[in-house]
Amino acid sequence: MSSQIRQQQLIEILKEDPAVQVSDLATHFKVSSSTIRRDLNKLEDVGLVRRVHGGALSKTNFVTEPPFEVRKVTHQAEKSEVGKAAASIIDDGLTIFIDGGTTTPFIVPHLNGLNDLTVVTIGLNVAYKLASLQTVRIIQIGGELHRETWVYAGPLSIQALENCGLTFDLAFISAVGVSAKYGATNQILDRIPQKQKAIDLSRKVVVVCDGSKIGQVASARIIPMSAVDILVTDQTAPQPELDEIAKLGPEIMLANQD
Repeated sequence: MSSQIRQQQLIEILKEDPAVQVSDLATHFKVSSSTIRRDLNKLEDVGLVRRVHGGALSKTNFVTEPPFEVRKVTHQAEKSEVGKAAASIIDDGLTIFIDGGTTTPFIVPHLNGLNDLTVVTIGLNVAYKLASLQTVRIIQIGGELHRETWVYAGPLSIQALENCGLTFDLAFISAVGVSAKYGATNQILDRIPQKQKAIDLSRKVVVVCDGSKIGQVASARIIPMSAVDILVTDQTAPQPELDEIAKLGPEIMLANQD
């Protein structure tokens, strides 16, 4: 098969699957991984794909994030229900990590009344909401402020997480996309190591997102779904994708479920 024919077939594959792995494509076409990488690089050069570690994303299909100011006012009802459901698994006396984002702040109002709770966060918006809760100990992890998302990120933030000496009973992690095949994914690459450090320090990992994120794929993977303990989402999430995710092991918690 010529490289031109193979690359055309790659484009057709990406129309059906917005994210592909080099290893899977090499097996499919019965060629080496290096051959597939060259094909994908050529497709990237002409603007048809976006190369990511281990594979590629279709530029016509992969999810892109609207501006933060837009995201924080969209799907608010669903995010509120997700936050309430996520908070229901938090008990007195725990030490938890709450990620930044537009869904995680909705956990905070439901922490009122819990005792001896320690919350560690890198989200400036999360910390602002926590400040009104008198019974919660708040630890804000600093670093370089990412103004667009109100999150402290970068190497200083990761170092602070490493040096604080804390471990977490629960880590509530936000994501731009969640799928069975590609796991929880995020668009801002600088945030990935930070999220992964919080995950490493936690006994249980809880991914929180509204239903519009289920089945979506962003540019880089935070964690495979097989390593997630609980996925909290809402009933607008596509059930076939939730069924595939459940096969990998996470408990699926649907907010506002009758």
